[in-house]
Amino acid sequence: MLDLNRITWIFFDLGDTLLDESAAAKDIIGQYVRNANRLGYSVSYEEMCERLSYYFEQQAEIPIKPVLEDLITSREHWHAIREGVAYKKQLEQPFPGVSSLLHRLSERYCLGVIANQSEGTQQRLDGYGLSAYFQVIGSSAELGMTKPDSRFFEWAFRESGCRPDQAVMIGDRIDNDIIPARQLGMHAIWVRQGFAKVQQPPSGRLAPDYTVDHILEIERLLLPHTS
Repeated sequence: MLDLNRITWIFFDLGDTLLDESAAAKDIIGQYVRNANRLGYSVSYEEMCERLSYYFEQQAEIPIKPVLEDLITSREHWHAIREGVAYKKQLEQPFPGVSSLLHRLSERYCLGVIANQSEGTQQRLDGYGLSAYFQVIGSSAELGMTKPDSRFFEWAFRESGCRPDQAVMIGDRIDNDIIPARQLGMHAIWVRQGFAKVQQPPSGRLAPDYTVDHILEIERLLLPHTS
């Protein structure tokens, strides 16, 4: 259990944690499928999703890579299918209720972001009306480090001035969020959202402190007297 009297910082992942990526994911999977079909491959949207789910479960670093390697026999075609595919960040939106949740959490804790994101994370959070809640915002593109690299988390400790045992990491991926946080001595809450919800958490000291099925459920754990 979390000793809330010792927790001073809460760090969040963004994609499929605070931000709903489902529309953007559906769009980019559709782009891959259409490109593959144009080259004569009989790949369906459902098959692509099934294989993505499998490689998320296997904790592949970038699941789309082994999916394409499985489905596309020619390396030339592999590159052709990827060409022109673009992930549309504008299709992402905060999960309903996230702004109110962050507001309530920020009244008790300092909040930060540790996320594998493309450039412009601060600006996107500004656009969602969320950036004011965060004292520290770490984005992989700006920092040149990607989770699960421990240096990314250590950067956040330096920026925030907190110790690992004073912090909670909240994220959707066991491999990128939960395990590296626990290895460094942080607490962790796994949010089972998006493709990574099929991942299996480890047991023992690397297991998440709690598992929830929706981001709003963390309020009862972190603000038990107000939820």
